[in-house]
Amino acid sequence: MVKKDYGYRGIGGSMKFIFQIVYLIVTVAPVLILLSLAGKKYVESVNVLDKKEFGMRDLFPIGFQAMDMSGYKYGNNFDRKLRRQIRELYNPDYTEFYLRVYWAGGVTFILVGFLLSGILNFFMGTLGLVFGIAFGAFTAYSLFNGLNEKIEKRHMKILIDMPDFTNKILILSGAGMTLRAAIIKISDEMSLDTPLYRTLTACVDKMKNGETDEAAFEIMSIQCNTPQMRRFVSVVLQNMKRGGSDVITALRDIGMEQWAERKATAMRISAEADTKLLFPMMLMLFSVIIVTVAPAILSMNI
Repeated sequence: MVKKDYGYRGIGGSMKFIFQIVYLIVTVAPVLILLSLAGKKYVESVNVLDKKEFGMRDLFPIGFQAMDMSGYKYGNNFDRKLRRQIRELYNPDYTEFYLRVYWAGGVTFILVGFLLSGILNFFMGTLGLVFGIAFGAFTAYSLFNGLNEKIEKRHMKILIDMPDFTNKILILSGAGMTLRAAIIKISDEMSLDTPLYRTLTACVDKMKNGETDEAAFEIMSIQCNTPQMRRFVSVVLQNMKRGGSDVITALRDIGMEQWAERKATAMRISAEADTKLLFPMMLMLFSVIIVTVAPAILSMNI
């Protein structure tokens, strides 16, 4: 009976080893094949990406090749949502390019996760397999979810800049300038590197290059897609079409609302900061208690 038990263990160990080898081959082969097929086709697409934003961009040819081979059409509801988000964060002219970049990145992370699971499974067993798959899924999810976080931060920065921007327009308009001239003047004189003023510069550049006001301000409403900016653009375009003095009153009302929203945002940021500091403060308190109580306990034991 003992010999048979050892025999079963030996067979079980052999089967496990064979599974590890097969799984390793199955996870490594697709990555190597895709890299081989990709060659240098996607070098230019990868090199234009920001290394800080896309840290694993050098592996993205794996995802580009996989997506091209799959024949994916980029036409479902999720893709439409991604397009809206990408248009806010990047030049709208490159929306389709960045849509492909994000999908290529997501697929790359998943395939690299499977590759990692095959390697770790060989050395660590099931735990390594699960860790590799979880790593791939988590990094792919983080890439897409990062768009939401970037847009939230962008909207917050726009919300903070909007009251000052509107106030400048009111001052220049009160001095006798038209809204169009006031916006161009602010763009020329303000060199702040914030989402609002970068978008304003792009908008004014189109106006100077002969684009219609509607087409130029469409950039503002797309890349600064907040309720405050949409209302602002609506009021400005209405004034440029019809004229009238009501626009000053409307902008003044908008400015007051923006200041109230800015104060509310500042209070929310302050509350979030306090919450984030709570855990470190508890750790510090716990450390102080240990340092204070430990000598007394040790002396009692002595």
